[in-house]
Amino acid sequence: MRFSADVLNENRIVLLLADSRGLKQANTAVIKELTSNGYSVLIVSVTLPNIVVRRTYESAGIDLSKVFVVDAVTRYSDGPIVPGDPNVKHISNPGNLTDIGIAITERIKPLPGEKKCLFVDDISTMLLYSPSVTISKFIHFITNKLRLFDVAGVFLAVEKGLDPALFSQISTFTDIIQTIDESKKD
Repeated sequence: MRFSADVLNENRIVLLLADSRGLKQANTAVIKELTSNGYSVLIVSVTLPNIVVRRTYESAGIDLSKVFVVDAVTRYSDGPIVPGDPNVKHISNPGNLTDIGIAITERIKPLPGEKKCLFVDDISTMLLYSPSVTISKFIHFITNKLRLFDVAGVFLAVEKGLDPALFSQISTFTDIIQTIDESKKD
């Protein structure tokens, strides 16, 4: 199944599951679908640095003027930071959920346009830096923020990368659970 922006009508929140080998392709396909459908997207990247994210999206033909990034990787990896880029907020590391939450809160409301979406890439990687219970609390906090701000959300995770308790908890915070397989065409 492929992802369609139609599932976000009425600013729904989606837990999107993908095979681990297709995670990067799923990320790019979802962002392309969202931006092509008029969404401004705030991406929380805990897997790739901003420079790689932007290069990947640019090569996929994604309109980068609609993409804003909370980058939790570049500083952690001691990578280069482009000073003064208004479309990126660098966080110290993927485990700094407080700063990620603050960055989301500060940046989600002023996104341009009527259609806004938060995209979190990916929950499975976040588990490397924080325990399940902390991730669950964080996602509960963020999903409530999205509902209060009337903003759509997509949380990407490896299909079999969440323990059953965490999957159950996240399922209660989201409206839709969808499995995406970018290797198959519908």
